[in-house]
Amino acid sequence: MIFPRQVSLFSICTPALGILLLLMVASCTIPKKYQKNKPFVFKTEINIDGDVKGTAKQQLKSGLENQLADSLQVRTIVALGFPALLYNKLDRPPVFDSLNISRSITSMNALLNSQGYFGPSISDTFKIDTVRDQQRVKVTFNVQTGKQLKLDSIGYDIADPVLQQLALENRDKSLLKKGDPYSIQVLSAELDRLLLIYRNNGYYKIVKEDFIVERDTVLAALIDPSLDPFEQFELLEELRKKRENPTINVVVKQAPFSDSSHHNKFYIGDVTVYPDLTIQDESTQVERRRDSLDGITFFYRTKRFKLPYLSRNISLRPGNLYKIDDYFSTINAFNQSGAWGQVDVAFSERMDSVPLLDPTVRLYPAKKQSLSADFETSRNAGDYLTTGQLFGIGVNFGLLNRNAFREAVQSGTNLRFGIELGRNLVQTLQASVNQNIYIPRFILPFKINNEAKLNSPRTVVNLGAAYTSRKDFFNVRSANASWGYEWTKRKHTWRYIPFNIEYTDIIKTDSFLKLEKEIPALKIAFNNGLIIGQVLSYTYAHSQKNRLGLFKAQLEESGAIFGNIKRLDEGDLRRYIKGDIEYKYLITQPKSAWAFRIFGGYGYTYGRTRTGLEEVMPFFKAYFGGGPYSMRAWPVRQLGLGSNIFYDTLQTPSGSSSDRFGDIKLESNVEYRFNLGTLFGVKFRSAFFVDIGNIWSRTNFSDDRFEGSQFRLSHLYNDLAVGGGTSLRMDFDFFLIRLDWAYKLKDPVYSDKNAGWLNDLRVTNGQLQFGIGYPF
Repeated sequence: MIFPRQVSLFSICTPALGILLLLMVASCTIPKKYQKNKPFVFKTEINIDGDVKGTAKQQLKSGLENQLADSLQVRTIVALGFPALLYNKLDRPPVFDSLNISRSITSMNALLNSQGYFGPSISDTFKIDTVRDQQRVKVTFNVQTGKQLKLDSIGYDIADPVLQQLALENRDKSLLKKGDPYSIQVLSAELDRLLLIYRNNGYYKIVKEDFIVERDTVLAALIDPSLDPFEQFELLEELRKKRENPTINVVVKQAPFSDSSHHNKFYIGDVTVYPDLTIQDESTQVERRRDSLDGITFFYRTKRFKLPYLSRNISLRPGNLYKIDDYFSTINAFNQSGAWGQVDVAFSERMDSVPLLDPTVRLYPAKKQSLSADFETSRNAGDYLTTGQLFGIGVNFGLLNRNAFREAVQSGTNLRFGIELGRNLVQTLQASVNQNIYIPRFILPFKINNEAKLNSPRTVVNLGAAYTSRKDFFNVRSANASWGYEWTKRKHTWRYIPFNIEYTDIIKTDSFLKLEKEIPALKIAFNNGLIIGQVLSYTYAHSQKNRLGLFKAQLEESGAIFGNIKRLDEGDLRRYIKGDIEYKYLITQPKSAWAFRIFGGYGYTYGRTRTGLEEVMPFFKAYFGGGPYSMRAWPVRQLGLGSNIFYDTLQTPSGSSSDRFGDIKLESNVEYRFNLGTLFGVKFRSAFFVDIGNIWSRTNFSDDRFEGSQFRLSHLYNDLAVGGGTSLRMDFDFFLIRLDWAYKLKDPVYSDKNAGWLNDLRVTNGQLQFGIGYPF
């Protein structure tokens, strides 16, 4: 489905700006302020030859680069000038000294040994190229890693029987796995894992130094960087005779305790809480009131916080076994509430019939209320009413109360005013007001027994209203209210809104009414809409070393219950089920990153109108493609539907182009991100990217004009759009400005010509997108 869209004057400048972007990204290295006719390091390369591949090879190379002597590390910054608009400046390079090569080799060998590589070989060469008065030195290190030790048998031999039992009970979660590469880092991580187990079982004073890891005598000597090379060679020959693929056995043992109290299991004693401290209180005597609740003692000056609320958020309970998880749970509960600017929990030891810890919780309140004002450019992802042109601006005013009702309830009021400028100057006017209330606990008619085990459970109440005026086409008034719950458990975050109500009222102009005659489906989609339903969303985040993953799923419905009332079903109530699934994956490297995203969404309508069945999703719940956060080779809402050509050939009454919405969306994105350098404290970055996807309808409305707009699996290849391009990004730490230049590599509109590949592809025929933040 579509609705009219006006063209911005900005589109006239996009080809020139796109070419400028390409010139800026294409950079070179130019030395400045060097010592004339004296050699300086212009480039350093490290080549790795060994059984190391992919990300592991990149990480090893980065680690070896960090071992280079400072004078061998080529550090450049981004500069403006000639011959390139942006270039890498090598500023004041130091004079080359060959002694730094041998020092670097020693450091690199030590790193390889710590990661289990024995008998590595590192050779070096350097070459001097004379360019005018520059003596540019290129240094090359060729690294033969040798074989990497693999873990064979892993054991625990801890003298204390309780500690030994705990280690064995949790052995299945060990980070030491047979066949995995050996490294000092993984041994250290395994000891950290054991410490966490022990500290969750009362061992408050236990430390990493209380344990040692014993390894094979021969192999332990081989990875000792201080070993004499001839002795190492003899041991290496002995090992090669023993095994072609070297392995190592490790055993975790208990070191002699330097302090016998490290053996003690501690219990929680007296808990004391100061909920309203100030920095000045530390240097002055302040009179405080004393109260007790649930065995916890409170000292306070004012009744700024309710004691039951404070008690609910303290996991350290008198008489309980000490657990470090309870310590972090207490700190996180107060930190995440937002009502306190600083949280501190300190322990004092004492001996009773058992060793005790007396926690003292010191809370320093944050400023109760704050007022904010933000000026922003239009962001088109997720806003179904604005056109997404570059010249959209908005102003936000926010008022935040961090401690409403004396229970750290956060109450936020936000006002937004925005406009978008198009060919006819002001194209869209927007105004909205929202009130959000976050209550730091579940408010339910029944009790949840395990609520204390959840991280940051809260009840969320939202009220809002908005007005949008789209010049010459329609005015939209909307209001919404919702009541829901949010909670987190480890890496899993849930959000459930059992009550969500929205109402949208649209007033159409004559221009829009004429367009409805061309496309009857618009009369169904662009109509007054009442939403009464529920929303359930789930997020799972995971990470491993340099890899981050984020999975999101959301299910939304309207009318499942109230749609059974005939008057509502045939009235403004919209009945649908909508499901979204998204997965993002990021592989970070020292100077670059790979980012991946895949998204799928499906909306199914099943309600009735006074004249028939609902066939399409309401426009404010439908999917769209294009813009700086989606398929970047297409303007926002200018992609699709499917391979249908009707939307591209439609002549609207105003002569403007047309926005499209669909019931189904598939999209995937890949980016290779890399650093360019730093200029005036701003980090310049770039990327190469590919976007694949499209939107579809569930039906062609029994109209040949919409052939190709319906989703059919057999036509998926022809229907998919492919865009690709490059980007310039300016990272100011607290926000990122992004300029993406993309080309239509495969346009479904031309699917009958070479499946749409490379149709009308010209240098100036790209699309410039402006965005704030990363696209995904």
